[in-house]
Amino acid sequence: MHFNRSQRRLVPVGLAALLAWAVACTDRSNPVAPVKVQPKAPAAARIPIQLLDCTISRQEVTLQCVASRPHNDGMSGILLGNQGVNVQLTSSNVAYNSTTEEYTFDVTVKNLIEQPIGTTDGSTVATGGVRVFFTSGPTVTSGSGSISVVADGTDFFTAANQAYYEYDELLAQNATSAAHGWKFLMPPSVGTFSFTVMVSAPVQYPAGYITLDGHLPGYNFGSLHPDSAHTLVYEVKNAFGAVQSGLLVSYSTSDAACATVDYAGTVTGVRLGTCTISASDGSHDGSMVFSVTGTTRTWTGAASSNWDVGSNWTGGVTPATEDSVLVPTGVPNFPALASDVTVSDVTVDDLASIDVGAFSLTSTGNVATGPTVGWGIFSSSTGQVLLTGTARTMQGRFPKTRVSGTYTVNGRYWGRAPQTINGGRVTVSGVEMHIHNN
Repeated sequence: MHFNRSQRRLVPVGLAALLAWAVACTDRSNPVAPVKVQPKAPAAARIPIQLLDCTISRQEVTLQCVASRPHNDGMSGILLGNQGVNVQLTSSNVAYNSTTEEYTFDVTVKNLIEQPIGTTDGSTVATGGVRVFFTSGPTVTSGSGSISVVADGTDFFTAANQAYYEYDELLAQNATSAAHGWKFLMPPSVGTFSFTVMVSAPVQYPAGYITLDGHLPGYNFGSLHPDSAHTLVYEVKNAFGAVQSGLLVSYSTSDAACATVDYAGTVTGVRLGTCTISASDGSHDGSMVFSVTGTTRTWTGAASSNWDVGSNWTGGVTPATEDSVLVPTGVPNFPALASDVTVSDVTVDDLASIDVGAFSLTSTGNVATGPTVGWGIFSSSTGQVLLTGTARTMQGRFPKTRVSGTYTVNGRYWGRAPQTINGGRVTVSGVEMHIHNN
């Protein structure tokens, strides 16, 4: 079955829209049993596509289709793309059995529009799936005798009791359905006949949508580093993926502590987290998910010694759990914990310090401090360091420490008792390790 290109006029039904494709038309005969009656997929999720005229020759066992001429079906409509642009139906295994009077062939449906069809959420098959339904015929055009279609069921699409074939599939762009057998009953005296069909399928965005960087709403951008920027490119599209020019959008973020976005669509990572950047023109919407990764936060001590104050860190943001920490020398204040903290790597330059106070500093990464007495990581109270990383290193000066990960001492190590290995492992080879009581 081949469908020639030609522009077609397509029509929404009521407030809903119909994903439609059609094949030749004259009079419509009533379909025959066996049939099944099933509920329609949600009407609000359906869009129209295009029309085709088909003629079937019993003697030559052929099925030929050409694009249907535009016609007025009494409904307000829109002019859409050619056959082979939005959807494609293809037949195979055409056969006629003169004993049973069955004319049969297999038909596949290929989705050519950008958004999936047969779904209202983009991931699961909607009730009713994709349905190819008869709007007129089959009608005998040469020879004599009556003809009827043996369909999967009947339902109301553009009129009552329209026969249909159902494809219970979600079809992404350029995906082709499994072949479904079609059957007509007619005597050998029938030479040729014709009919009109349309394809009705639910879609997720029947009113259209906005793509960001060419992707449908909800696309996962992936990782964005803090302070890194990415400028989005948007396009407003109708339900078929045709660009609607001249429409401006505004942007928003689901979490400004994760990532921000400006009026031009430039997304800037702030700190570890996952957030959604949305675009809207008031009628259409788009979105993209960003995962902001860890970075290295450098202590400045510009405001105070309080670890939890953002203005004491570069970028004005306190470290997240997957951030690494650097405490340099030459700052006006060195950090002191005001609560329990978990970070990745911890680096304390020589002659710099971290006071854990009465709290726990948990590291999932490497931890290193300088060797000078009186500096490094210490506790002015009852605090401790917890080392939970795997295949990490440790060196320098530490307060009370508990290791539940696997660490290697790769430089001189001074620790205040008790130093506890709780389900972990510490490897010492060729370096000095000192444990003291004060």
